[in-house]
Amino acid sequence: MTASPVRHRDPATFTWSASCGMPAYATLAGVPFDQLFLSADAIVTAYRQGRPQAETLFGPDVAMGGPTWAGNSYGHANCLGAELIFPPDSEVAHRPVYGSLAEGIAALQREVDFARQGMFPFYLDLWAQLKRAFPGEPIGFHYKAEGPITTGWILRGHPFLEELLTEPDQVREFLRLATQSIVAFLRLERRVNGHPEITPHTTGLADDLAAMVPPRLWPELVVPFREQYYAGLGTGPRYAHIEDLTARHLPYLDALRLSQFDPSVSPRLTAALIRDHCQVPFPWRLNSTHYVDRTPAQVAQWVYEAAADGAAGVFTYVAREMCWPERQAHSVACLHAFIAAARQVQQLLREGCPRPGRRHRQPAARSTP
Repeated sequence: MTASPVRHRDPATFTWSASCGMPAYATLAGVPFDQLFLSADAIVTAYRQGRPQAETLFGPDVAMGGPTWAGNSYGHANCLGAELIFPPDSEVAHRPVYGSLAEGIAALQREVDFARQGMFPFYLDLWAQLKRAFPGEPIGFHYKAEGPITTGWILRGHPFLEELLTEPDQVREFLRLATQSIVAFLRLERRVNGHPEITPHTTGLADDLAAMVPPRLWPELVVPFREQYYAGLGTGPRYAHIEDLTARHLPYLDALRLSQFDPSVSPRLTAALIRDHCQVPFPWRLNSTHYVDRTPAQVAQWVYEAAADGAAGVFTYVAREMCWPERQAHSVACLHAFIAAARQVQQLLREGCPRPGRRHRQPAARSTP
């Protein structure tokens, strides 16, 4: 199977999105966040009470997500034996499974009926409950997997980060088997949703721990398993979300023939650095933490600078802390400034306005190695 070639950036193309979903609804409705992973009643309450409040608070230009449980990227690892932990009013956490690479290699060689393992049956039942509660809503089944390097860390724990350097031969076999297992799991998820196992549409991957692998080791320890992943799931465009890469990692994104790269929260990158070190189109994220110390005018300037520095678009999500009563007014003002500036940039580029093409600056947080 041959993947689509890398899609180069079009200076005239600029997209934007501002969206809101279950974490915000739960906060507005007073529903503890951990219950969004576990309770149909909590999800129903959060959606029915919180979504109308979000619509009133943020306005019609913010896309509102449908009813579902909170996003969980540890479904695959859980079905391999990783315990999931749900701290009060917090995100899900996990514990490692394997005490050594050899133990992991032996375990991953065994066939697994994922649909019968871990919390997969629980989420199938939760899915059925939500479809009964919201018969008019399109509700997909989402019990996800992380990419190969992050999965290696989830399954093996912190020693895996050392083993990447000290045990490369065993690590490669471990990652090959882990990637094979990820592909099988995601194919099952697609079957459950009534989708083809191998899609001609975009195949996405999230693998933040790949940023922990030095660029010089990517050809050996990252790229082959990315290729295995993409080839096992799709024939069309390739998307990747990887946080905290450095400029020296970026040329490998072209080698992987990505159609889009989401750097999300990456303190060691600027938009201009990405523009100058690879050809892949990328959206630039205004994270919820970026709202706290910015005025609406500064948010608008952030959008203009993202466009000037080569971003294919900008996006933002309404996070839980943006819905706290003491932050709501500021969040709304900044969000509306974001939308107004993004629309203005989009219109200017459509009318032929060139991008200034600013030179890249090193991020203030820490220097790029």
